[in-house]
Amino acid sequence: MERLEHPLADAPAWIRFFAERADQVPILRHTKRSLEELRPAAETLNAHIISRVVLQDPLLTLRLMVTLQKRRPPDLRTRELTTIDRILLMLGIRAFYAECDRMTLVEEELADLPDELTMLLRLIARLRRAARFAREWALVRRDIEVSEVVVAALLHDITEVLMWLYAPRLMSLLIRLRRTYPAIPLEQLQRKVFNATEVEIRNGLIDALELPEILKKLLDDHHLENPRTRTVWLATRLARHLAHGWNDPRIPADLDAIQELVHLSREILLKQLGAPEEVMARLLGPANETTPSSPTSGETAAGASTASAKPSGSSAAPSSDG
Repeated sequence: MERLEHPLADAPAWIRFFAERADQVPILRHTKRSLEELRPAAETLNAHIISRVVLQDPLLTLRLMVTLQKRRPPDLRTRELTTIDRILLMLGIRAFYAECDRMTLVEEELADLPDELTMLLRLIARLRRAARFAREWALVRRDIEVSEVVVAALLHDITEVLMWLYAPRLMSLLIRLRRTYPAIPLEQLQRKVFNATEVEIRNGLIDALELPEILKKLLDDHHLENPRTRTVWLATRLARHLAHGWNDPRIPADLDAIQELVHLSREILLKQLGAPEEVMARLLGPANETTPSSPTSGETAAGASTASAKPSGSSAAPSSDG
C-alpha cells in the first residue's frame, strides 16, 4: 500500500488520491473474522445480519458504498442508496464475499508502524462508539432512517482514518503540533501539515465518490438546528470526550445538549451510556435528575458546545480535541 511522506498540494489533490483508492482500502482483522464466521450460512441470512458486521468498520463501510457505485453503469448510479442493508441487496451476498476475498487487513498494512496502528485502532473504536450512540438516540427520536445517522457518525472522521492509513507520519506530526501548540486552531494546523483541512477533504470525497448527498448534510456542523445532524454531531463529540475518561470537563455540557435532543432524564441517559456508579453519583444532582424543562437551556448548552468545538470539528486525532 502506497504511503505519503510529504503532503499533497491541496484539497483537490488529496481528494483525487483517496478517491482512486477508496475501493481498495483494507479492513479490520476482526471484521474479516466475523464475516468468515457468517460465510457458511451467508446466503440464507438476512442482509441486516451482515450489515451489522459491516457497520463496525468504517473502512469496509466506505469500501462497500464505493464498490457498488463503481460497478453500476453511469446511467444507473444513484446517490440515494443510503443504507448498508440496501447496498448488500443490490450488490448480492455472493459478490460481496468475492469482494471480501480480495481485501487486505489494516493490521498487516501498518504492522511496521505499531504506534500509528494503535492510534488508528483507537480512532476506529471511538467512531464505533459514536455510531452506537447515534443509533440509540435516533431510535429514541424515532428517526425517519436510523441507518443513515449511524453511517454518518461512523464516517464522520473518515479523512482522519484514511490519513492514518496512507500518511501515518503526517498524522503523527499533526498530533505533535497539536500537543505543542494547543492554542492554535486545529484547522490551521491541518493546513500547515496537509495543505488542506480534513473537512474540505471529506466533503470533496463524498462528491467525488458519489456517496449519498444526505451524508454531507448530516455531517455539516453548521446546521445543528437539524435534529438529525445534531444527533451525529453530539454522538461524535461525546465519544471524543469520553476517550479522555468520564472526568473530561466538557461532558456535563454534552449531557445537557443530549438531554435536550432526546428528552431523557440525566439518570436514564447515564445508565444508557454505561456510566460507572461513581460517575453517576457525581453527575447526578437535584437539578439534573429530570429532563431539562426549558428548550432555551438545552439550546444554550448546544450552542456553547458548538462554539467550543468548532476548532476541532474535524477531529485531527484521538487526543486532538483535548
